[in-house]
Amino acid sequence: MLNCPSGDVAQAMAAVDELVRLSRLDPEWSWSRAAIMARDWRRLAPVRAYAEMLGIPVEMANESLPSIWRLRETQQFIDALRRDSTCLMGVRDLADVLNAIPSNHWTDLIAEGIAALAKELANKTMPVPDLVEWFAEWANDARSDQRGLLLLTAHRSKGLEFDNVVILNGGWDRPSKGEDPDAPRRLFYVAMTRARRSLAIIAEGNHPFVPQGAEYVLRRAAPPIAAGVARPTALYQVPNLKNVDLSWAGRLRTGHLSLAAISAAKVGDPVHIVRDGPSWIMQDKQGQTLGRMARSWSPPGGLRFLRGEVGAIVRWRKSDNQEEFRVHLHRDVWEAVVPELVFG
Repeated sequence: MLNCPSGDVAQAMAAVDELVRLSRLDPEWSWSRAAIMARDWRRLAPVRAYAEMLGIPVEMANESLPSIWRLRETQQFIDALRRDSTCLMGVRDLADVLNAIPSNHWTDLIAEGIAALAKELANKTMPVPDLVEWFAEWANDARSDQRGLLLLTAHRSKGLEFDNVVILNGGWDRPSKGEDPDAPRRLFYVAMTRARRSLAIIAEGNHPFVPQGAEYVLRRAAPPIAAGVARPTALYQVPNLKNVDLSWAGRLRTGHLSLAAISAAKVGDPVHIVRDGPSWIMQDKQGQTLGRMARSWSPPGGLRFLRGEVGAIVRWRKSDNQEEFRVHLHRDVWEAVVPELVFG
């Protein structure tokens, strides 16, 4: 257990520094087998910022990420399969179809789906309708293979295991709204049991679930933050469908310049956010509007916009909207840009 001064930034730095210490002791260390967990997502933002400052590969297992099935890349892949529904296809055929789509981390995820299917299919083929059904079911539960330090909540960690785990302090002393009184203890047990080799628990003084004086707990103070070390200040907003007006492009008339801009946009392209009356819009580097943020969304108070990029592009349909709003839509299918934004 690491005793650490209060504050999300201080414990974030202590957590990452502990894993850095362990990495120097293990010649076979891999960041893809390490995780930092918290009671809620908010406490993980400074962890990501600090890890990126140190050049550590980091990713977040966020529940708010868009459905894989709705992604532009997945729909392009499925559309290509459906061009000949009478065809029988094998793993090599699927790989050829995927390789024709511009690559990014979402196509890498689809490639992992093909690899999973290959274990079942081997050298056999499968009818296209069955392939489409298989990928639809796979997309419901798919999660990308871990490639770096994984940041996640204890709830999200269920069913996963890691060599090295650090659990952040905060929120364990009381149940969340709607939880029974013993829920935090059960969730903390889940987090603890995800570790295979090492487990570090960050605490400020006593921890509600780790008895004081227990012989099986090694307690030590977290190293003080050295003078001159930059503290992480970035706040990340990962792609989240709830943050975007998904029907905005569906309300545009045919020929609108934004439709061409959305079609040309790619994952990773830079975006800016600009106030437009009571709400905010996304613009590409040419200043063309790519979409509108949801009316309920606003930048976090006290922080300024640092940078943004296209996090995902999802396919949306008129049928996804409530019937009373469909009269305002001018097309049956369109794409919506979902950004990743960084504030500081």
